[in-house]
Amino acid sequence: MKIKMIVVGKLKENYLKEGIAEYSKRMQTMLPLEIIELADEKIPDHASDKEKEAVKNQEGQKILDKLTDEDKVVALAIQGKLMTSQA
Repeated sequence: MKIKMIVVGKLKENYLKEGIAEYSKRMQTMLPLEIIELADEKIPDHASDKEKEAVKNQEGQKILDKLTDEDKVVALAIQGKLMTSQA
């Protein structure tokens, strides 16, 4: 099994890059980790709700294009439910 992390947008903060590098190093003994960074779509200034939705759909399609039928998907979101490592 392999963990594939798909992220939208470029990681710019050094503390995040360092944390991910450390986590990746620790994970390699258990599971390989692949991080796929996708370019985020630009939202025009004063975009309408319809335009914002279209941008979300474009980014969503980019994510889906990186998945296979065998992949299990776990979405990580600030508003999401906190889970333990075992869960």
